[in-house]
Amino acid sequence: MKTIENISTGEVFEGSEIEYFIDDETQIGEVYIDGDLIFQSLDVIDDNQLEHAFRQEFKLLSEASDIFLDFNG
Repeated sequence: MKTIENISTGEVFEGSEIEYFIDDETQIGEVYIDGDLIFQSLDVIDDNQLEHAFRQEFKLLSEASDIFLDFNG
């Protein structure tokens, strides 16, 4: 589970998966958490640029590790 916060608004989002999507035709980048749109950026050409823009607006508050680890041995 990831918890992220919008630095400007203080709004908090929680989810297990963050996805980055870029429309090659419009060059609009979008970031989703568990399928919900939380961020858009214009004039984005690749994932690195979108992730950089996202990290300027949001910060990771916590990232819980998987509690169901495989203990063989």
